[in-house]
Amino acid sequence: MIIESKNDLENDLANINTNQIKRLYEKAMLLIPDLQKSFEETVSFHNQMIKQKVEYVTEELPTLDNEIRNHKRELNLLISSEKELSLSLSKSGAIEDLQLIINELNEYYEKKGNLEEMKRLWEKSNENLKNINERIEIINTNIISKDEVIQKRIEEFNEYFSEISNKLDGVHSYLSADNDGGIYKFKISTLEENPGTGSKKSQMASFDLAYIKFADANNIPCLHFILQDQIENVHSNQITNLLTEIVDDVNCQYVLSVLRDKLPNTINISSYEVVSLSQNDKLFKVQ
Repeated sequence: MIIESKNDLENDLANINTNQIKRLYEKAMLLIPDLQKSFEETVSFHNQMIKQKVEYVTEELPTLDNEIRNHKRELNLLISSEKELSLSLSKSGAIEDLQLIINELNEYYEKKGNLEEMKRLWEKSNENLKNINERIEIINTNIISKDEVIQKRIEEFNEYFSEISNKLDGVHSYLSADNDGGIYKFKISTLEENPGTGSKKSQMASFDLAYIKFADANNIPCLHFILQDQIENVHSNQITNLLTEIVDDVNCQYVLSVLRDKLPNTINISSYEVVSLSQNDKLFKVQ
C-alpha cells in the first residue's frame, strides 16, 4: 500500500497539465487582478506538497522492507523445521499414533455428548417427576378433604339405614367405605356374620328406604319409588312391619310383586293392592 501511494503521488506530479492550469490562472487574474501569487509559485507549491507527501509515505519503507525480510527468513526456518518434524514423525510412526489418539478423542467427545443428553433427559424427568409428585400431593390433600365429607355423609346415611334395618329385622346394618389407593370400596355389613336370604332381602329394602330419607334430608334429587321382588323369602312379621309401619314413614311408593298366598293374613291386602293378576286374568289380557 505504501508503494502504491508513492506511485500515485509521483504520477500526480508527472501528469499535471501546466498549460491548462496556466490558462485557468490567467482567467482568474482577469477576474481578480490583485492575486498575490504567480502561476509559477502556485505550481511550485503544489509540487513541493506532493514531494513532502512522498517523503512522508516512504519514510518508513526501508524499516518495513527490513522487517519483511526478517519475517520471511523466520517463516522459511519454521517451514524447514516443520518439514523435518513431519519427516521425523512419519519415520517414527507418531503420525499414525496421533491419528489414533484423535480418533479416540472424537469417540470420547461423542460419548460425552450422549451422556450430556442423557443427563439432560434425566434432569428433565426428575423435574417432571417432582411436578407430578406435587400434583399428587395436592390431589391427596383434596382426597383427604373429600374423604372427610364422604365419611360424614356415610355416617349420616347409616343413622337412617341402621334405624330402618333394626325396625325391619332387628339387625343393625351399616354402610362402610374404604379408600384403597383413591378408589372407594363400599361394603354393607351387619352384626350378624352370615345373614340368611330373608335378611339380605330385608337389608336391600332397608337400604333403598334409608337412601330416600337421606336424600330428602340433604336435598339430593332421587326417585321416590322402590321396586322389589322375591319378598316371599322375608319373614311374614318383617313383611307386615315393612308395609304397615316403615314404608309409611318414607316419602315414596313401594312397589313389589308377590304371590297372594305368601303375604301374611294380618295384612289388609286390598288397601295396598294396585294390580291383581291370575291365570285367568293376565297382564294386558294375554291368553
